[in-house]
Amino acid sequence: MRTSSKQLLILCLAMLLVLACGLSLGDDLTEEEKVQTAVAQTVTAAAQSQPSPQPLQDTLAPAPTNTLAGPPTNTPNPCNSAYFISETVPDDSVFNPGESFTKTWRLKNIGTCTWNANYKLVFANGDQMLGPSSQNLTQSVAPGEQVDIKVDLKAPPSTGTYKGIWNVIDDQGKTFVYNIWVKIKVAAGQPDLTITEFSINPNPPTQGANAHVRVRAHNAGTADSAGFALEWYGLSTFGAPSCTWNVNGGLVAGGSVLLECDYIFGSWYPIDKTSIVYIDKSNAITESNEGNNSASITPFGVNP
Repeated sequence: MRTSSKQLLILCLAMLLVLACGLSLGDDLTEEEKVQTAVAQTVTAAAQSQPSPQPLQDTLAPAPTNTLAGPPTNTPNPCNSAYFISETVPDDSVFNPGESFTKTWRLKNIGTCTWNANYKLVFANGDQMLGPSSQNLTQSVAPGEQVDIKVDLKAPPSTGTYKGIWNVIDDQGKTFVYNIWVKIKVAAGQPDLTITEFSINPNPPTQGANAHVRVRAHNAGTADSAGFALEWYGLSTFGAPSCTWNVNGGLVAGGSVLLECDYIFGSWYPIDKTSIVYIDKSNAITESNEGNNSASITPFGVNP
């Protein structure tokens, strides 16, 4: 509603009140003057009751406060900390019952303290495999240096899978390298055929003259072997063997046999060759170690 309409309504109400109630506005005023006085007072009161207009003010958002990033917090390196580099005897390596072996862990010192000779490798749990309960480090290891930690072990006498857990402790007895382990499989006993003797007499031989060859075959495994063959090549470049021996009855575990033959070289060769002998070259026998089935003489040749 607009202001003029409000004022007109107030004026009408005031006149009705004066006429109805007989307001006393002074005895010496005429009726017309009384009405005018009442209206004026009413209008003044209405005007005073209206709120005074307030000036509008802009509401300003406070300026953002810049937060300066402080320097990064450096996390100090611990006194004792290690990084795994490598190991020997990979998991599930196969050994014969009772076979001895050495496990090695290569670690790097990435802490701030030097590992001294009072730091120890200690057995934690699992299969100890006749290893020591603890053993001291054999050298000091400064920060940034590497060390090979070795432990001598022995495969259990029964077939199966075995796992031993080890830790490294400092000179205060606190563990800082946890759960480094050795895990192996023990297979039923197997033969291991190898050559323990190989000679040619004379050496070097002479073209057209007799050369006497001696070869000793040995079973270094834990089980007897079936029959097998040996082949000697006067020169490793020959297409066929110069002498062949058949050991039809095989060898018992730990047993050996000496084999001999005579051979005449029909040509001469410079002394920069190789003479080689193989045992079970065809791999007819399953062995615990297939990597030791040859022996050689080098340099070798034949005099004219």
